[in-house]
Amino acid sequence: MSEKRRQINFRLSDEEEARVLKMAERAGLSISSYCKKMAVEGKVKPQVIDKEMGKAMLPHISHMGSNINQLARKANEGGNVSAAELMAVQKEFEALWDLVLYGKKPKQAKEKQLEAAGQETLEFPSTMTGKEEHCEKCGSVLNIKQSTKPGEHKGQWFKICPKYSKDDKGHTFKWVED
Repeated sequence: MSEKRRQINFRLSDEEEARVLKMAERAGLSISSYCKKMAVEGKVKPQVIDKEMGKAMLPHISHMGSNINQLARKANEGGNVSAAELMAVQKEFEALWDLVLYGKKPKQAKEKQLEAAGQETLEFPSTMTGKEEHCEKCGSVLNIKQSTKPGEHKGQWFKICPKYSKDDKGHTFKWVED
């Protein structure tokens, strides 16, 4: 069963047509598609990434993928991947998503997202900056993480050996105090 479609026409002055055309172009839509979306949804988000910007981003995305593959290969071969290396890749992805989703400077967009969720911006405590620390048992570089478990330690930072487990708690785990 096909739904019956109706055509709706309306008239615009030259000035109104110019404004609608400009807004449709900004949204990356035809005038017809733009007007339909405005009439049905009442709102049209401007297109953040156009085709040219998307093409320009592809090499950067490819580079990020290569970095991740190198870190994965290193980890799979038994090497240590430092928390700093992982954080650098994570920050690259966050910056890319902030651009794609919000079209704003990444830091501003992330702060607004956290504020909307009722959270503070995430910053490492001052005691976590500086040189890497190593596990006292195996010598692996400690990972830096933030607790997400509900309770008294939620949101608190800690350092942990990648080899730490429930079965082998001899590896380093310590809460970080600022």
